[in-house]
Amino acid sequence: MIRFALVVASVLGFVLTAALGNMMVPLLRAFQGRWDEPKARQAPSPKQEAPDAEPERPPQAPTMGGLCLMVGVLAAVGVGWTAACVAQPELLGAESLFSVRLLTALLGALLFGGVGLLEDLARIRSRYPNGLGLGLRRTQRLALECIAAALVLGLLALNGCLPTGLILPGAGYVECALAPLLWAVLLVAMAEAARVADGADGTVCGAAFVVMLGLMMLETQLGWFPLAVFPAALAGALMAFLLWDFPPAKLHPGRCGCLYAAGAIGCIPLCIGYAELSIPLALPFWVEGGMVVLQVLFCRWKGRPLFAAAPLHRWLEKRGMSAVNIFYSLCALSVCGLALAVRLARWV
Repeated sequence: MIRFALVVASVLGFVLTAALGNMMVPLLRAFQGRWDEPKARQAPSPKQEAPDAEPERPPQAPTMGGLCLMVGVLAAVGVGWTAACVAQPELLGAESLFSVRLLTALLGALLFGGVGLLEDLARIRSRYPNGLGLGLRRTQRLALECIAAALVLGLLALNGCLPTGLILPGAGYVECALAPLLWAVLLVAMAEAARVADGADGTVCGAAFVVMLGLMMLETQLGWFPLAVFPAALAGALMAFLLWDFPPAKLHPGRCGCLYAAGAIGCIPLCIGYAELSIPLALPFWVEGGMVVLQVLFCRWKGRPLFAAAPLHRWLEKRGMSAVNIFYSLCALSVCGLALAVRLARWV
């Protein structure tokens, strides 16, 4: 019966996200169009344009599509978890704390998605005529992400679910007093890396889709099969969203969609006590963010760039790779990360 609940969550996530996407594309286009006309009269010169501004995107592809994911997944998880609890009422027992872990993972993903939504709104309000603005200031964004991470860790600690150690290859599970701080840094760093990856059509959603399928498998392997309802619902929602986000994109997830996916990738393993799994699972995001960090550090050190372009999807574009091939490349990188996560889980 739990398998039936997973199927329900996945199918419902797909259907709801597909319906919401179809409804929200014209609404988001109209909402963002309100800011285009006034800004068009104040077009900055090339010298005034911010160096970190994203390249121009087609006007017919609005952002903030991550709202479809957030609403669709929330409803699908609610229905799927209800079906699972009807089949196995013991899931509501106090000993396993399944409900607490599931709700904390959901809340964590929504909190990070909320930070992304605030940045999307700031980017739209300050957008340039040839693209979106820069959004929140770095200090504001990092502060909000730290608050989101602290709330997730605090809820887990209050309910006795916070992992106090980490898995080391060859040593198994090792207690570590600094583990909670490491998990907070991990959540914030993953959100920042996913933010950097938001630049090519479908890459974040495609990579996250592979990760959610892997988390369903890993939760089954590690004995947390009922909690797989969340990654099942998100996998179905991401599959539906790729109907619009697959190159050439008609709707972008925006920062809210990217940070929501990153929050889910970080919070789901954390809430079942295996936060280390999110490190290999988020491999595409680490590569994207790592290239930017290396580029900045090398420029400050040598005064010249290390790569022809950064992050990875920009470098691939520079080498002439099409948007579709970039999408498949990031998905393949996500499969490699999943293989590493499966290997890490065997050391438990």
